[in-house]
Amino acid sequence: MIVYDKMDGKEDGAVAYCLEQLRREDRDRYLTLLFAPRGHRPVLAAMYAFNLECARAVAAGGEQPLLGQMRLQWWRDALADGGAHPVLSVLSGRPHLFLRLQALLSARERDLTDPPFANLADLVSHAAATGGGLAAIAAEELAVELAVETTEAARAAGTAYALVGMLRAIPYQVPGRTFQGRLCLPEDSLAGHGLSADDVWTGGKRDAVAACVRQVAEAAELELVKLSGVRAAGSAISPLLHGSLARAYLRRLAKAGYDPFAPDLGLQPVYRPLLLLWRTLLGRP
Repeated sequence: MIVYDKMDGKEDGAVAYCLEQLRREDRDRYLTLLFAPRGHRPVLAAMYAFNLECARAVAAGGEQPLLGQMRLQWWRDALADGGAHPVLSVLSGRPHLFLRLQALLSARERDLTDPPFANLADLVSHAAATGGGLAAIAAEELAVELAVETTEAARAAGTAYALVGMLRAIPYQVPGRTFQGRLCLPEDSLAGHGLSADDVWTGGKRDAVAACVRQVAEAAELELVKLSGVRAAGSAISPLLHGSLARAYLRRLAKAGYDPFAPDLGLQPVYRPLLLLWRTLLGRP
């Protein structure tokens, strides 16, 4: 467990809440924040916990979209008016972050209100607004003096991570109890391979599905190309580590023949922190 210095009981409890949520449901981001300077970890934990709350709201809207929208609206009102919640307690006094998180919330709401992705560009744009936006906000919070290039590299890393996450979530993108957002395979790609959304989830035409998945994976790899030559140290490395995780997941996906239903697409629990430590020591995400 991370120990924070010079915190009163209320704030320490709020931070502990955020950390516990991330440990249980967003282990990847929990691990990346461990490589941020100690003083910045509470804010990063709260930001990532807020993102997790948005994801929970989307999941709640799988069977009843209105329920998901109501939960997102609660967070929208809470950001505007200062609602009572541990996440908001940690973030209090940072109005600039509240504005940025409002944009992130709006992007997540589109999973409940917008039609399926028409093409790959629409999908990448959504990933950039969600995972990419979150990583960019984290980079800005860690060091406001960072060069624009570093912030944009963080955005690219987060975008790639979001794209890979959507691919790994395909089995859960069918509306229902375990809903995790819109099907990430664009409609024009599905149509070009003679597929419908139902074909994806029923397990038929696996080769055609894999071909569509590979197109999205290649878009994620293009985002990672933007990290080539980027070297970061200290506070800059933490959000860029999303790219390291995305690259590792892409390797697993490629090894599985781009089958989103393969049973071994995850990373071993021991491997992830070792990977992040190694990339941090190299200063290269």
